[in-house]
Amino acid sequence: MTLNKRIAAISLFILVGGFLIYKMYIVPSAMSAANRNTENNAASYKVLESQNIIVGKDIDQGYYDIKALDNEAVVGSDKMHKNAVLHAEPYHMNVTFSIKGKIEFKPSEFKKTVKKNQQIIMKDPGHYVVGTEIPAGNYVLSRTTDKIRVFVDIKDETQTESLQTIPWEIDEKVKKPIEIELKKGYNVYIDKTGKDGYISNEGDLILEVNDQESN
Repeated sequence: MTLNKRIAAISLFILVGGFLIYKMYIVPSAMSAANRNTENNAASYKVLESQNIIVGKDIDQGYYDIKALDNEAVVGSDKMHKNAVLHAEPYHMNVTFSIKGKIEFKPSEFKKTVKKNQQIIMKDPGHYVVGTEIPAGNYVLSRTTDKIRVFVDIKDETQTESLQTIPWEIDEKVKKPIEIELKKGYNVYIDKTGKDGYISNEGDLILEVNDQESN
């Protein structure tokens, strides 16, 4: 083997080794809420149809905005009508799940939610991080319709236990304001389902700003 070929072989080995280290160690470490941002998101865009999926083989590990492109689609245990969206679903390496129908997997972008007249409008169900997408602060939580079932789960940075859960059933009348405290790093999970048990993007959750903290 000539010197040039030996150098080329060593360079190729370093490149392949570096890529494997990135996939095995650096990418998994980015799957924490502290590192959750657009730059660290290793997810890649795909449109897939009914099949069993292995993360790391069929899709890359990462956070995805999932959109149903067919009626009566299913992703794991979530049933979705056409155009329904789940925000920032986390998929870790080697996790397996199945889908039914045509599904769009789009890498999540973690943009700040829009505040208007001291209100933050939360439309899509899914996962949100305080300080990245939702400003830290104290809020009063409400919903624009009682025709959907809502479940909100708030966890701290460790995501080991729920600090506060808010379950609202269909047609349930909220008798008093629901106050929540969101600190930087907290994780907020929102689930919204209709009477048919399908994920719903109808109706909004409203976070009314109250004594907001700075980031």
